[in-house]
Amino acid sequence: MGLHPKKKQTRRLLQVLSEARRRHRNLRHIARDRDVPRPPPVAPVWPLPRRPGGPSDEEIRAAFTSHDAWHYAFEFEGDLCFSSSHRTPLPARGPRRPLQRFRHLMPWLVQAVGGSLAGKRVLDIACNSGFWSIQCALLGAREVVGFDARPELVEQAKLVRSIVGLEHVDFRVLDFWAMRPEALGGPFDVVLNLGILYHLPNPIEVLARTRAMAREWILLDTALYVAKGAVLRVEWEEPLDIHYAAAAGVIMRPSRRSIPLLLRHVGLGDWMEIPLCTPDMPPDYLTDRRASWLIRVPGSDGG
Repeated sequence: MGLHPKKKQTRRLLQVLSEARRRHRNLRHIARDRDVPRPPPVAPVWPLPRRPGGPSDEEIRAAFTSHDAWHYAFEFEGDLCFSSSHRTPLPARGPRRPLQRFRHLMPWLVQAVGGSLAGKRVLDIACNSGFWSIQCALLGAREVVGFDARPELVEQAKLVRSIVGLEHVDFRVLDFWAMRPEALGGPFDVVLNLGILYHLPNPIEVLARTRAMAREWILLDTALYVAKGAVLRVEWEEPLDIHYAAAAGVIMRPSRRSIPLLLRHVGLGDWMEIPLCTPDMPPDYLTDRRASWLIRVPGSDGG
């Protein structure tokens, strides 16, 4: 039996009030810490460049509209813009959210690897349509490999790659549980685990497999279950849209306090939670429903 409508309304009101309090607290902390030293900013390469002699505006528009769902919005030189679109009732969005996330995450990673991704081999787990892979390649990474379990997303990533004209980015169809170093040409200097942990069961195994792919650094970004303690919330997810799990099944959403324990369990004890440095962030970060960690792999020099 479901909740009585009045109880649902009361629960929702309490949730809204709680989120407002968390947002106010985080904005207060951001203002308090504004003079704390931060890494130099790293700007995304945006709008995306287009290779000379590449597809025309009309060809690009036709290729984009051949896909009925895009989780990421894209903008290319020449004022060619495409909003996100989904099969479930979600509003179309421009690129603001991924660009906010980029400015939040990448300065810390670039600083950690010595100021540049040049010479680095980067793995983008569950790469979706390639936003992060393309950005890492444009920032100078020697090689980028992105994979996703959904063929349609890999097709989208290859489309974006063909427009930009990058030769050192490889996109593959691969299930997360088939990920292993020998399947992808060996370990990577940097592994991006962005937005996948909470779409899978068994976060310990997810993090253990992520660690096995990394030589130096792991960048973890995940949605969170808001709780005071170290909690894993068990949910069921259906593949109703490209922003859900690729297959129906149980998923586990971690609380913030569970992440250090999960990392410790798989031997990752050298980490930092990336702090919020600006109010120009997506709402889920400002309300503690999402957070990010930079993790050094044991035995690496970090550079």
